[in-house]
Amino acid sequence: MQTKTEVYMRKLILSVFVSLSLVLLHAQDTTLNAYVGTYTFPEGGPVTSVDVKIENGSLVASSTAGSSPLERVSKDTFSLVNYNGKVYFSRDSTKNVSGMKIEVEDTIMEGKKESVDFAIVNYSKELLGKRKCRVAI
Repeated sequence: MQTKTEVYMRKLILSVFVSLSLVLLHAQDTTLNAYVGTYTFPEGGPVTSVDVKIENGSLVASSTAGSSPLERVSKDTFSLVNYNGKVYFSRDSTKNVSGMKIEVEDTIMEGKKESVDFAIVNYSKELLGKRKCRVAI
């Protein structure tokens, strides 16, 4: 039979392991979130924008040309799986992701990440005292 101390130690070790696992999973998701957004490219190229989002815990790039999972090669470099290409994310002086370069065969495209700015357009009170706010993005 196990003593109370042994049972307590097993529970403590298990809870530390579970907590550490959750922290690591959250850290990975936070890291991937830095890449999420819409990237715009100059007119005349194969695509004018690419949306990067997280699906089932992995990054996916989508455009009018199609979509593809992104598999990490190094910190800011990913493989564009369905097109046998590479995606290089760039960062600004504050270390935020600010752009991407896509290389597929002999095609190279460079785009900038769109920033999301929120502005309050209209603020008024409704008859029942509820507040109404319209936000433009």
